[in-house]
Amino acid sequence: MQKEKLRTVRKRKGYTQQQIADILATDVSNYSWKESDDVKITHRELDKISTFFLM
Repeated sequence: MQKEKLRTVRKRKGYTQQQIADILATDVSNYSWKESDDVKITHRELDKISTFFLM
C-alpha cells in the first residue's frame, strides 16, 4: 500500500523515477523495484523522498 502511494504522489507531482533515483543515489531500475515492492525502501530513503516532495 505504501509503495502505491509513493508512485501516485510521484506521478501527481510530475516527477520521473529517474529524478527520484538521482535523489537516492541509486539507479532507476533499483528505484523501480522499490516502487513495485520488490526491494524494501528504508526510512532514510523515505525521508529523502518526502523532503524532496515538500520542496
